[in-house]
Amino acid sequence: MKAAMSAFTRKGLSDCRMSDIAEDAGLARGTAYLYFKSKEQLMLNMYKLYSSRMLKSQQAMLAKAGNLTARQLLDRACQACLESAVKHRRTFGLWFQFLALGSSPSLGKTVRDTLAETYRGHSAYFEDLIEKGKLSGEFHRRANSRAVAAALVGLLEGLMIRQYADPALTDLAADYSVLVALILDGISA
Repeated sequence: MKAAMSAFTRKGLSDCRMSDIAEDAGLARGTAYLYFKSKEQLMLNMYKLYSSRMLKSQQAMLAKAGNLTARQLLDRACQACLESAVKHRRTFGLWFQFLALGSSPSLGKTVRDTLAETYRGHSAYFEDLIEKGKLSGEFHRRANSRAVAAALVGLLEGLMIRQYADPALTDLAADYSVLVALILDGISA
């Protein structure tokens, strides 16, 4: 996976070959095919691994929450997502190439199903925190948990796209933090 990330980042998905990945991994040319049918299949597996790690990290954070309020937990969850995005900023182009695989005749449905599963996981995590805040009276009962969760997740992705297009369009960390605060202020009781 590390070798694939290195090769994909260096060459891009379309120009990278499985032999490039094998070379970066120190394997014989065809050995990568023993593990993955194609570079696209490898990219899909990389995305699944990254997504499952992020969701597990969020669940672990919630399990260790102690006496934090729902707002504090949402702030931390959003900050963790932001930190992950900033850490992986150099791979934004790969993310967009992965999304494009959603139109592939052979992998499209699998990619879209994988994306949907990831979004469900992130949204469920955020929705649970919003519901917790509604039950405690911290958030308005009329707050639509699904919509707020979608806004928090989609906001980061939208800012990532803007920064990828032109870094002068947004300050990813500052803008995301300000907008998260506005959303959470808006649902606070």
